[in-house]
Amino acid sequence: MHPLFKKLLFSRHIEYLAVDESFNILELSHKIAQFADRPQDLSIGKDVRLSFPELVGIEEILSHILQGRQLNFDLKGIGRFSGRGNLLYFDMYIINDSEDYQAGNKLIILCEDVTERMNLEQTLVQRSNETTLLLDAWAASSQYLDKIIQYIGDALFVTNSSSVIKIVNKAANFLFGYNNSELIGKSLSLIIDESQVKNLVAQKNGSYCNGINTTKVVCQTKTGDKILVAFSCSRIESKLEDEQDIIYIGRDINR
Repeated sequence: MHPLFKKLLFSRHIEYLAVDESFNILELSHKIAQFADRPQDLSIGKDVRLSFPELVGIEEILSHILQGRQLNFDLKGIGRFSGRGNLLYFDMYIINDSEDYQAGNKLIILCEDVTERMNLEQTLVQRSNETTLLLDAWAASSQYLDKIIQYIGDALFVTNSSSVIKIVNKAANFLFGYNNSELIGKSLSLIIDESQVKNLVAQKNGSYCNGINTTKVVCQTKTGDKILVAFSCSRIESKLEDEQDIIYIGRDINR
């Protein structure tokens, strides 16, 4: 093998083997044994397939490379357990060394350690899978929570700090006669007088309520009817200090 080629391989941490047309080893680099399945059979004159069983079954491809009918062949992500039990991954590249006329046609088998890259790829895949599982679990729990919200017997509203409705359930639709499109994005004052909304969410110190105290509130339906509803409210904690959602739960006490 050309000395310059050997230097290039060394700079890439690539080890190599040279084999003849019968796949017997002609030449090998110093650290190639770390990639061999049977290092004890890795020596000049021996069949390379004893140490690298990955080559068994692809002899026709190797012959085509030797004959110049195929440029190269790659095997990616080959795994080996080292003597210490650690898993090593390497890529194998097979090319023709036809320019070395003194030795005749021979194959060059290059082995590059890609353990770090493979471990990184596996970590990324694992994290991607974990994220997918978390998203699936979140979606499932979110759907379950949505069902609970939609089918509880009491009317439910979720608003922002400006009393703009964000969520409404079926019981609220039925009680007040509005559908979702008529309520979401609208002010809660459409149903409850603004002054009563403030009374609902304010305490003596002027902060939003956190308890479950119930207050009777006169509400107005879509048809203009006045009904008495017992409302409780609670602030929904948020990491964003300037955004506070409030949940209102109301029970019709006219029946």
